[in-house]
Amino acid sequence: MKIINIKVLILLIFLSGILQMDILNIPWENLKIISVVHIFTSIFLCIFYIIPFVNRHAYKYIVIKKVNSTSGWILGFFLLMIVISGVYLFFIGNKGGDIWGIISFNIHLYGSFILLFFLFSHRKKAKLNISLATLILGFSFLNMPLYSSETKIENKLLNLKTPKNEVYHNEDWTNSTKCKSCHSEIFNQWANSNHKNLVESNPYYMVMESIAGEVEGAEFKKWCMGCHNPSALTTGLTRTSHAMDDNFLANTLFESNAQTLVKTFEKHGNTRLEEGVSCLTCHTITDATSAGNASYTLDITSRKKYPFEDDESTVGKYLGHKFINAKPNVHKDSYMKPLYKESKYCASCHDETSPTTNKQIVSTFKEWEASPYNNKEDKTKNKTCIDCHMTYLKDDKFAPLSGVSTDGGVVKKDVKVHYFAGSNHFLAGLKDKNHEDQVLQLLRTSAKLDVNIKNNQVHVGVENVGAGHHLPTGVADFRELWLDITIVDANDKIVFSSGKLDINGDLKADARPFMKVFGDKDGKAVGLLFWKYEKLLSDTRIPAKTRRVESYDLPKDLKYPLKAMVKLNFRIYPQSITSMVQKAFPELPNPPVVELEKLEQVFEK
Repeated sequence: MKIINIKVLILLIFLSGILQMDILNIPWENLKIISVVHIFTSIFLCIFYIIPFVNRHAYKYIVIKKVNSTSGWILGFFLLMIVISGVYLFFIGNKGGDIWGIISFNIHLYGSFILLFFLFSHRKKAKLNISLATLILGFSFLNMPLYSSETKIENKLLNLKTPKNEVYHNEDWTNSTKCKSCHSEIFNQWANSNHKNLVESNPYYMVMESIAGEVEGAEFKKWCMGCHNPSALTTGLTRTSHAMDDNFLANTLFESNAQTLVKTFEKHGNTRLEEGVSCLTCHTITDATSAGNASYTLDITSRKKYPFEDDESTVGKYLGHKFINAKPNVHKDSYMKPLYKESKYCASCHDETSPTTNKQIVSTFKEWEASPYNNKEDKTKNKTCIDCHMTYLKDDKFAPLSGVSTDGGVVKKDVKVHYFAGSNHFLAGLKDKNHEDQVLQLLRTSAKLDVNIKNNQVHVGVENVGAGHHLPTGVADFRELWLDITIVDANDKIVFSSGKLDINGDLKADARPFMKVFGDKDGKAVGLLFWKYEKLLSDTRIPAKTRRVESYDLPKDLKYPLKAMVKLNFRIYPQSITSMVQKAFPELPNPPVVELEKLEQVFEK
């Protein structure tokens, strides 16, 4: 093959590569085709035409004719470097944390201009060609980015939107298992978190969704599903399904790392819908407001997909990963938006209003918004949701985790962990004790106790020192946070006691829990039917950076010194509610009482 033909082939490969530069801003659908053409054409032409020709050409002029051409040696060197870097990029990838991936990308891109320069100047009397090559080389430095440097659902009950009133198909919902191949640690954190386990592996939710449907009608379940099960809701389902292991019901309550989900995907691909809050749910939200009741916009089909990304064949999956790893910035931009660092992003589901009474049931975002932690003017005092709930903890203190979020990716000083530590340590702990430990550590940062005995009264102070919202928050009509007090006299005799459990495991009547109590229009407690709330009967919760004092009368004529033993206890659900749920899910154990803070102090008369 003549050298002029080889130059044409290399020029075509060069042009198909240059067309992928971000500066040209070519539409993604066209860019996918160009990338496939570039990679497979390059492989074919190099193996069958370019490399054989270079070998023959080098043998003829170096071995036989004894020609020593500097430009020829340089040309051969850069051709070799571009081939090697191209092979590395496609088969290994450029995830950001591998220095060789970064070097390979830049060699492949900018080395191609140098290659072209010497290709056209590798002749005698090549002044015109040299000028042209110099112009092309100059173009390469015009834009030098630092690569790898680091339907509206018609429902009056909720605010969830999708583009153009779109209802999705099961296979639009990319299964989270696919994310595991490159984000293994993040996947496992999420898999054992309460975000993943909001539906079928949460017995409390399954029972409450059923009760809501029975009391208010099947349509009412959509209010629950907007935040707990958006994948099912946006594909037209009207209720949450139980987990399936092939054609049998699966018990995922104690299952770690989403084993059933992984097994189902490996066997059925995306044909079986992944219900709950998946990776795709949170990472394809394009807008969110603080209105609550699923006040977010979900767009799972408009993102840019790579060639073979959705191919379920073995070869297709392999090629899909290679295309993503070769240039992952488009993938990253599709799934990461500045919105995700804003607290209103979380508010879309963590503020909740009754669709029947229009009363605010959950106001976690509004509590934070009114707190000292919402201080944009002083960054040292400003804390957002992710600063507490997605930051690693060690020894009951925030200890940002150094590591990677992508396997082989850039090492970050503060990887935002996906434990989503909140208050529900119990269900997460059934799957993973490390996860439970993260939640308990966060809970222990929230409060501080003080105690005093004066004028025949015991005064116990509880200060919210760590939570950026009320303590407790969320479904605060169900959470149990209370003082357990024991006072003994000089003879070690118990002279006062409060906050103990009765024989059934429920709090005794003398306990003073920090919680909300909702009432209906007549002032009667609504109990489980919290959406019927119209009157707030009581709210003893503790706002951020606020101290509440509880005072108790003591018996007279006590023998001093007195020893006060005070505990701040927490339980995720009252025993009465757990006992009810256990009738439908008998394998559910009882949630333990957790001691968040303890204080002992002796008082002289």
